[in-house]
Amino acid sequence: MRNNTEKYIPPHLLAVRLRALISALGESSNPAWWKTEFMNETGLRFLERLYPRTFVHAAVHAAGRAACEIHDRTVGRVGVYHLFRLPESLEVEIHKTAPSEDDDFFKRFRSCLSQQDTLIEMLAPHCNDMGLKADAGPKRIGAASDATTLEGLVAVASVYRNAFRQGKQAFPYFAAEQTGIGDRLRT
Repeated sequence: MRNNTEKYIPPHLLAVRLRALISALGESSNPAWWKTEFMNETGLRFLERLYPRTFVHAAVHAAGRAACEIHDRTVGRVGVYHLFRLPESLEVEIHKTAPSEDDDFFKRFRSCLSQQDTLIEMLAPHCNDMGLKADAGPKRIGAASDATTLEGLVAVASVYRNAFRQGKQAFPYFAAEQTGIGDRLRT
């Protein structure tokens, strides 16, 4: 799925990168997808005074809470996962991520905060040319089990990248498999 020259990025680190990029893009879109201002230079400087070693992660977490609320209202909370509410095993890995684990990415990210087109292009290496269509609104992109995989997160990146390029609000999500009475009758 990934290019041989590209460095392997574990799913928890990719999720952190995607949360940072999508949080910044969601805040800077017109109209904004959520009403926070942590993912800009002023917000980061404010948080840097409070959390000198972890201010970027604090910003991603704070903006991510607002993004999670919007996603939950759009796709629901029961039986679904999205970038800002992933399965517990992956959330634990995300929260254990050391701030210095991805320094190069976050230095580049911070230098591009005011450049929305550059932030959108920073998503490109994480999409693997998947090119998933980005219709406005919720978009189911896989089963709940896909939410912890690299391929699932690549699909998320692809939908968001195309949505921001087209100026649409898209909300990719993973849903639990439904096994209703109709499914049992067919087997």
